Amino acid sequence: MAVASGKKRQLSLSLLLPELVRARGWEKQLEHYALFTRWPELVSGDLASYARPLKVERGVLWLEVDNSSWLQQFQYAKVELLDTLNRALSRSTLQDIRMVLPTVRAKDEPVPQPAVRLRFVSPDEEKLAGFRGQAEGIADDQCREALVRLWYLAHSCRREKS
Repeated sequence: MAVASGKKRQLSLSLLLPELVRARGWEKQLEHYALFTRWPELVSGDLASYARPLKVERGVLWLEVDNSSWLQQFQYAKVELLDTLNRALSRSTLQDIRMVLPTVRAKDEPVPQPAVRLRFVSPDEEKLAGFRGQAEGIADDQCREALVRLWYLAHSCRREKS
């Protein structure tokens, strides 16, 4: 009996989670922020190491660029970069890319570090296949794939050791 109720709870969660993501409109946001983990893979050459995605707001990707020389280089590559990033998206599109320089600080002022630094680690293929098998009970293809993408992101973002 305990197995059946556990399975029932698992099935309920598997039905609820994709619906919650869709109802809250988080699918597009999750897809936009997935670009952050794929940044080095999507952005060609040196560009990826001289800028970092900060946020996506109203279809605009904000980048922090290391210095004014690189900011100008990104301006020249903006249309191509926007096209590349939009090809990596399936549910949404970015309308624009805006760039900012790092905040100027006094020499003795410490540079604030993000509370958590994340890095991308591909999840184990066997575990991914196992989760896909669990998600097969979801009849709606879009919900099932949204849940699998959510699982993938949750298992691919790892905290960096400080």
